[in-house]
Amino acid sequence: MTIFEIDKAIEELVLSSLDEETGEVTIDEEALNELQMARDTKVENLALFVKNSRATAKAMRDEEQSLATRRKREEAAADRAEQYLELVLNGETFKSPRVAVGHRKSTSLKLADGFLSWAKANAIGLLREKDPEPDKRAIADAIKAGAEVPFAELVTSTSLTIK
Repeated sequence: MTIFEIDKAIEELVLSSLDEETGEVTIDEEALNELQMARDTKVENLALFVKNSRATAKAMRDEEQSLATRRKREEAAADRAEQYLELVLNGETFKSPRVAVGHRKSTSLKLADGFLSWAKANAIGLLREKDPEPDKRAIADAIKAGAEVPFAELVTSTSLTIK
């Protein structure tokens, strides 16, 4: 029986215990207690499920962080080894049955410090503008300080806590 079904059964029990002629209420206490205990058990099990799922998710998040740390360490070791290999080979190629090392030419763009001011004055077409974004923290601080900010409000909500 689900919580919804138990609540419905409690409602039906209460409604059926009302004598319409006399207005007297005679509730079957034993049946009501059984339904309430069943409901309490369901709610407890549901809360325990939420608590367990959150603990599992936290353990997974912690493991992800641990793996990310190990991955970064391995990537750094590979980068250092690659730099050393590049130094050792000094532009030469190397081939063996298990590996081939070569060099490839690539082109990348490097901008000096003064480029942005030059482009603003002389070549605006070389620049890309981002749309402004609201700074939610600054807006909340302004409202808390008493400022009126149109189209913005602080909303207080409640959240369920399970420990």
